[in-house]
Amino acid sequence: MDNARSVQERFSLPSRLPYKNITMAVRERLMMELLFSNKYEPGEWINESVIANELNISKAPIREALRELAAIGLVQIVPNKGARVTEFTRRDMEEIYTIRYTLEECIFKDIIARDAITKDDINHLDGIVVEMMNIATSDSPKEILLGNFLEKDLEFHRYLWLHSELKWTTKMLLDIYLLLILGIYSFLLEADLLKTAEYHFRIIDYIKAKDVDKFKQDRSESYYSLRRQEDSIN
Repeated sequence: MDNARSVQERFSLPSRLPYKNITMAVRERLMMELLFSNKYEPGEWINESVIANELNISKAPIREALRELAAIGLVQIVPNKGARVTEFTRRDMEEIYTIRYTLEECIFKDIIARDAITKDDINHLDGIVVEMMNIATSDSPKEILLGNFLEKDLEFHRYLWLHSELKWTTKMLLDIYLLLILGIYSFLLEADLLKTAEYHFRIIDYIKAKDVDKFKQDRSESYYSLRRQEDSIN
């Protein structure tokens, strides 16, 4: 991945696609912009006309894409007004994190019980964390750096989730994770990403040691734990 490239530069909309594929492409682009860039602020209205002009398409696939994003919870559709970026309260975030940890614990137990992670898998996960650390220490603009970092973070966790046999838990986890990123993006612009990346090495250690209890206890470097610490200081 080129860490110096923005989401818009990395994700261009293909031309001459069938309507359904255009909708999918628009949805993926909007999701990337919502989650891995600072293009939209929480609560901001999404201007369909601007997007249509940017991509040189009609508004129909944009509206369909927004409906699909609303089904996940990333945007909210307001009748007769349009769509706006979902804005989370502190209580919302606490609920999202509780759900995420509960589901991820189920995944962790499953992959350990079945010995589903091989030495090659461990090496692959180690490699992802190294990439996260390289991104965290790069001199790219913080907005681009954070987008790249979060993509790698998702790659790390999704790799683990997909090694479980809990397909519905994995599906729910992905949706929850996307909401989580949207809710804490602005906080992470000031967070210590290197410290967060290093935490993932501990996750790998817990997998190798088959230590579910340690995994449950160690939340000190999670995004939301860091946010709570920041709030208590302020």
